[in-house]
Amino acid sequence: MILRRIREHVTSHNWFAVTIDLVIVVAGVFLGMQVNNWNENRIEAQQGRDYRALLIGELDFNARQYRQQVAYYRQVKAHGLAMLGALRQPGRPRGADFLVDAYQATQIDPTPPKRYIYNEMMSAGLVSRLGDFRVQELASDYYLNVTSVDEVAAEAPPYRDIVRRAMPYPIQQQIQDRCGDRLVAFKGRVVGIALLDKCELDLSPALLGEGVSRVSGQPNLELDLNRYLGALDLKLALLDFNRRLSEELGAELQKVHG
Repeated sequence: MILRRIREHVTSHNWFAVTIDLVIVVAGVFLGMQVNNWNENRIEAQQGRDYRALLIGELDFNARQYRQQVAYYRQVKAHGLAMLGALRQPGRPRGADFLVDAYQATQIDPTPPKRYIYNEMMSAGLVSRLGDFRVQELASDYYLNVTSVDEVAAEAPPYRDIVRRAMPYPIQQQIQDRCGDRLVAFKGRVVGIALLDKCELDLSPALLGEGVSRVSGQPNLELDLNRYLGALDLKLALLDFNRRLSEELGAELQKVHG
């Protein structure tokens, strides 16, 4: 309709009306572009809020998982220390507790932290929605550190294989059935595993004697356990460090999120 009016005004040489019509057209196009830009900015801002909320939730989950892994490996280390104490007293009688400590000291939790939301943002080029450059850099450093800690957390020094190779399978099976990993949940989501504080076995004297003899007879077992305990200390330190990083990054994103 506006184009028809312009043609009519040009035909009648009404240049003032033509100017008014052109102003209206230009203003309409400009306002349309502004509305479109405003709408795109609004969508991008909402998308940023949505992703930040999801990432904050993911970091909270990671912090809880790290906290549970630290608690788990402290249990494992306690069994390892008890085992080390028994090995340093060769004349002390060894029974079912010796086998439980030997086996539970081999337990691992290699579950990696969640990183789906951040990976999705990286793939879609949306990392800038996290906040300013400092927050983006914090997130990048965090996930780089997560990757390196994952590699350490997945390591299993030889002690684990030595004990599980030597211990008769029926004993291992009973320990797993009665005292193995138990799931730990928070608000309906599994955040890790834990070991029972007490483990009572029902072994025949013959099987008990065989298990103690075979495990005790492994050459250099104390040295391998000593190496394993050192690795556990490193694992505990790194897991707890990442737990703190998860909480700190989540707090920074919460500030941006408002």
